[in-house]
Order: sequence, then C-alpha cells, then structure tokens
Amino acid sequence: MNGYVMPCLPAEHGSLLTSLGGLSAQCGECGATYPGNFVIDPEAAAPFEWAREPKNTVCSCEPRWPQLMVMLRGQWYLGHPGSHGAVVVDGAAEEAACRRCGAYFLGEMVVDLDDTSHLVDPDETYPA
Repeated sequence: MNGYVMPCLPAEHGSLLTSLGGLSAQCGECGATYPGNFVIDPEAAAPFEWAREPKNTVCSCEPRWPQLMVMLRGQWYLGHPGSHGAVVVDGAAEEAACRRCGAYFLGEMVVDLDDTSHLVDPDETYPA
C-alpha cells in the first residue's frame, strides 16, 4: 500500500480501502495471491519509521505513486508499484523515485522497458 508492505487478514466483505484501492494480498512465504476479500490488520503498526528516514519517502501526488523512475544499467526507466511483471526490482535498493514529486519509493516496482515517453529523443540508444 503506497509502497509499504502491510499485514492483512481474511475478511468476509473486505474494506473500502482494499476493495476500491485495487490492492492485492500475497502470501508472505510463497508469494501466492490471496483470492478472497481481506482487510489490513487493524493491530498492525503504521510504517511511520520508514517515513522518517533521511530521504523523503512520502509521495505527495494524487493518486499516490503515479509513475516511478529507476536507473538500471545507466539508463532511466519508468514503472509502477507492483510485483507482477517481466522486470521487477526492489525500489529501495535501486533508489526508485516518483517521477512527479521525487519521493523515494521503498517497495517492489514493475519496470516498463518499452516506455520511452520520458526521453528527449525516444529513438536514442544507450550503451548496455
């Protein structure tokens, strides 16, 4: 959720946040997607410690994390939060950031290797 991993619990109806927010739950051990309704564990502590890190990790955009940028092999790539895609990286390890506000992204992100909309010259090639 907004780049944070939060513990969830199965629920008969889910919640507005999990249902309308397009959130998905995965098993913490095997990564399988949970097929039913769920809620964020009400006993879970909010991840405020991460928000107090020296780098700004709170996206100020609406909606949150509209587009991410990450430097891989000397080239900038665009992507979005998530863990289901051909190229998934750890945003914290790769220092991914929101393209609009510059906040650092701490979760997993899917990189779109084909999106060149951010380049001045989309036909420009880069060394591997």
